[in-house]
Amino acid sequence: MKQVLILNGDIEKTASTDFLINAYRKGAESAGAAVRELSIPDLIFNPNKLFNNRQIAELEPDLQKALTAIRQCNHMVLFCPVYVDHIPAKIKGFFDRLFLPDQIFSTKLPNIDNNFSGRSARIVSILDEATFKEWKANKKTTYLSIKKPVFEKCRVNPVLTNTIGELHSLENHYSQKWLAKMEKFGSQLI
Repeated sequence: MKQVLILNGDIEKTASTDFLINAYRKGAESAGAAVRELSIPDLIFNPNKLFNNRQIAELEPDLQKALTAIRQCNHMVLFCPVYVDHIPAKIKGFFDRLFLPDQIFSTKLPNIDNNFSGRSARIVSILDEATFKEWKANKKTTYLSIKKPVFEKCRVNPVLTNTIGELHSLENHYSQKWLAKMEKFGSQLI
């Protein structure tokens, strides 16, 4: 059975993010996957990496649980709002603490035990109005700070991405299109 971990990175806990997460969950569960959700804003941890790489900081209990969930899953889906070209600091801190070298493994050892190969991921960037206008004008991607230096560096492959504009109403055609797409992606477990 495929194990799917949904990472909810919405600091403001908006209805639009829940809307997309529920659609993805519905699709994944219809395909027989076991789905677990982790709300990053609800975790209690220091988002700053300590000691400037001189020493490994102990992971707080919530980060230990998150790391266990990541190791148990086959596929991760990050739903993350992007506000004026950046992701919220707590979300970035989550990835800094769990995925950077020497936080979850020692690079000095010959066998690196954080090899997340065999896992796939999807990043769903949900843009605010100003960022969406800029994205439409120059198509500048909003997920690169997580895709390459976090997931791909830890051998998660493939890492698929979606960029969604602001969902003003959950009933309009644009929102319903993304609802159908998320459910389809979930049912295909991608």
